[in-house]
Amino acid sequence: MTEYLLATRLEQLREQIAARTETAAAAPWTDRLPELAARSLDGDATGAVIA
Repeated sequence: MTEYLLATRLEQLREQIAARTETAAAAPWTDRLPELAARSLDGDATGAVIA
């Protein structure tokens, strides 16, 4: 019974991840720019220069 419940839960998680991936992929990157720009930088990345 435990194996069945675990297998069922794993399948649910796979479906959720697939749905999120499809949703994220459907949005053009230009629509995501405000969301990405609003994210704060990590403390380690603040002030770092990438050459």
